Amino acid sequence: MEVNLLKKEGEKVELEVNDLTLVNLLHENLWKKKVNYSAYNKEHPYLSKPVLLVKSKDAKKSLIEASEQIAEDIDSLRKKFQKAVK
Repeated sequence: MEVNLLKKEGEKVELEVNDLTLVNLLHENLWKKKVNYSAYNKEHPYLSKPVLLVKSKDAKKSLIEASEQIAEDIDSLRKKFQKAVK
């Protein structure tokens, strides 16, 4: 998975991520962290990568916390799935 930092200006961070699913998960988890602003855009469905814009007091910290929450959720889902299919 590829993540590129496009801009970091004060309270704003702009990332280009090659996976729309991850961008959507980050966006949803960032709103749970009560950031000032989180949005993403994908110019063209086949020719461009999604770009995520985050505005917060500490956008980098918010992104790290959101990604950690996603990892915890995935681990929990994996454990529940493994238990269900035994």
